[in-house]
Amino acid sequence: MATLPEEFSDLERFVSAGWACPREHDRWTRRVQSSAAEIKDFYDAMLLRMDAIVAYLDQHPLDQVPEGDRPLFYLALAFMDVAPAWEVFQAADLPEPAFEIDRMKIVERPYAWET
Repeated sequence: MATLPEEFSDLERFVSAGWACPREHDRWTRRVQSSAAEIKDFYDAMLLRMDAIVAYLDQHPLDQVPEGDRPLFYLALAFMDVAPAWEVFQAADLPEPAFEIDRMKIVERPYAWET
């Protein structure tokens, strides 16, 4: 069963691979536990589609992303988490001595649709 709008079906494999995480901690974990090849594949595919993704998601206010579009929204957030590490370091995580994820306290607010 497809979880993305039809025009983004080429990105469905990333939803299946666990990239469409609603929570920042889960997106960070997915990134740092990925291989460089996985990061590059995700980054390259998403980079080509980000303009279209943003235009599509921009149809609704950020606090009103329809349920059916949320996996695409979460993929876009994952891309934003991956991009700095990949563009600067060509790696899934920052080089040592970086903070381990277990030492990070990520404070999140609920999305508007969760309140």
